[in-house]
Amino acid sequence: MFSCVIILYHPDKSRLLDNISLLRETGWGTIVIDNSPESHACWLPDYVSYTHCPDNEGIAEAQNIGLREATAEGREYVLLLDQDSLLSATLLTGLQGSIKRAKTITKKLAAIGPAIVSEFDNKAVVPAIQKPKVMTQGYYSTKQIIASGMVLSLDCLDEVGFKESALFIDGVDHEWCWRARMHGYEVMIDSNLKMVHKQGDARKNILGVSFKVGQPVRLYYQFRNVLLLLPRSYVPLYWKFRNIMALPCRWLVNRFCLDNGKDRGEFMWRGIRDGLRRVTGPLK
Repeated sequence: MFSCVIILYHPDKSRLLDNISLLRETGWGTIVIDNSPESHACWLPDYVSYTHCPDNEGIAEAQNIGLREATAEGREYVLLLDQDSLLSATLLTGLQGSIKRAKTITKKLAAIGPAIVSEFDNKAVVPAIQKPKVMTQGYYSTKQIIASGMVLSLDCLDEVGFKESALFIDGVDHEWCWRARMHGYEVMIDSNLKMVHKQGDARKNILGVSFKVGQPVRLYYQFRNVLLLLPRSYVPLYWKFRNIMALPCRWLVNRFCLDNGKDRGEFMWRGIRDGLRRVTGPLK
């Protein structure tokens, strides 16, 4: 009934194996899709399904590979994880029960996720403005959740479709949630469940504002994909407005306040150029 799809890219061995062990103990089948150049198959127990994508298919297509495999196996629910999430047996068993209960609240359920806690400061990640709406039994209706910790109900894929491979990375999880909601499906957070997750590689405080710090190349996809998503009618207006306003500030911070500013600037300009040209897929 339950499978977990883990996406790898230069993973930490100890955390990965700890998570796989917990998944086994709590009744989740495990599918690993590895976007790293080198194979990590030798790390994994025999019961783990492993697919190596040495040319890096991107997060969206890697998730799709796992979702198709789980569908072919006849699974009903799939938990998506990346290698940075911290799992517990309580969380994993809680998610199994949670999605079943959520299905009794709404028949058209796309996905649920736990409340996210930042690994950097151990604080709950809560939107400042676009807050989720209270439902019942600790559930909240929300416009989007992050992919890691998301449990999908596979019966919605025929109508909603799979993740958008053209985006490659960044915005993939949000776009899918918005598309699901466009088709009348609910996306929910279970506030009774918490998951510690590392978003970005570090944090930088500038004039009292905390900025996520990631690899410079990620800025290409972040800037490009904002421009690709802006014209779409099902993308929330608040998201469009916030990102249009934030792009100049993010450009200044990354170009002049962070390490490797010149490289960051180049990736951002390439992202803007390709976003305006409607270029998709991996950075050429």
